[in-house]
Amino acid sequence: MAPNLIFGAGGIGTTADSFTYTWDTPAKVSELLHVLQMLGIHELDSGASYPPGNPWNSETLLGASQAAKKGFIIDSKILLPKQGPSLNAENMAASIDRTCELLSVDKVRTLYAHMPDPSVSLREQAANFHQQFLEDKFERLGLSNYSAEQMGEYFEICEQYNYVKPSVYQGCYNALYRGVEKNLLQILRQHHCAFYAYSPLAGGFLTGKVTFASVSPDPNNLKRTRWKGASVMPQYQTAFDKPPMHNAIRRLEVICQEANPKLTLQEAALRWLVYHSSLQDCDGVIIGAKQIEQLKSNVADIRRGPLENKEAKAISDLWAAIDEVEDSLF
Repeated sequence: MAPNLIFGAGGIGTTADSFTYTWDTPAKVSELLHVLQMLGIHELDSGASYPPGNPWNSETLLGASQAAKKGFIIDSKILLPKQGPSLNAENMAASIDRTCELLSVDKVRTLYAHMPDPSVSLREQAANFHQQFLEDKFERLGLSNYSAEQMGEYFEICEQYNYVKPSVYQGCYNALYRGVEKNLLQILRQHHCAFYAYSPLAGGFLTGKVTFASVSPDPNNLKRTRWKGASVMPQYQTAFDKPPMHNAIRRLEVICQEANPKLTLQEAALRWLVYHSSLQDCDGVIIGAKQIEQLKSNVADIRRGPLENKEAKAISDLWAAIDEVEDSLF
């Protein structure tokens, strides 16, 4: 057994500044869904704020392509408004209602808080989620990007007031970003809360394309990525685009070249995360892709199974040199 695979729907749609993702029409999304079904992936990680910069567009397209009617399980996240609180009662109720309307469902499987809302106390957040749970708007409560300390406090509040407890947590986790192993995972395990890892390839950084961009034969290698152009995400640049991380990528390249048979960087990173990290069978890995062939390739890489012990240990050892330079994405 291994962690479950979930497809990240944040790349479905068109951004407000006209940056177009691959799947930007109902027909294209339907094609994607067909491929996912063929690959045995039936869970979608969506959100009201997807795609970044154009709220509701992803869920509009998922609804138009009848994802729920086709048997897909859809998780969603509360809208992050441009101004004002996100996890107050009013925004939370309006967000989940519109999500259900767009997806043509009565409720979602998991409803997440996208990130902590400093303007709303944890007690109030928990109470507001509990109210939506009582109204049968979701089956599981999820939190994303909360610190270990915040999660510990949140669980205490739920136990004290008999609120619905988070049963799944979503956070960044990969071979070069492992801070969750220090305290967070232990807290989650104590409360039987699953962990869903996003950015298994660190937004593409673990493919080596950022480190080796200067010698790439493709001058457009970083376009339409989190590293350059309209889709850039500064928090990923801050977290990964620095010398110790690039040195780790160079070391990973050596590990992959010395393997027999040789490995690609992305295959090594994905297989390490699924089979050799701290993830368990109850957990999940959220994968994304810009192209069908990329999606098929990544899934095929994962399903090759565990790495050889030598490569697995070498990849695990990479973190020792970068632990102290890990920056929070949020």
